[in-house]
Amino acid sequence: MYSKVYWISCDPEHVDGLMQHYDSVVKPAIQSSQHHVGHHMMEAGDGKWLLVSNYHDHAAATAATDMVQQIVNPMAEQFGMMLDPVAEGEVLHSF
Repeated sequence: MYSKVYWISCDPEHVDGLMQHYDSVVKPAIQSSQHHVGHHMMEAGDGKWLLVSNYHDHAAATAATDMVQQIVNPMAEQFGMMLDPVAEGEVLHSF
């Protein structure tokens, strides 16, 4: 498995809209993606989350890049969301 880790942030006034959009648009897209294993999102403050996006392997993460951009770009415009990469790499331990 291969993972990418991001900080997500947005203006606190857009949190509800962002989360509704995430549940209605992003979640189904990730669940139907042939490249993704899934997402883990942890709230880390008011309008700030840590996101771990899991893929089958590095090739799948690369193949999903265009799809991810199509999902993220409207969210940045609509909700002022910022997606800041933290790290990525092969998962060493998973249990």
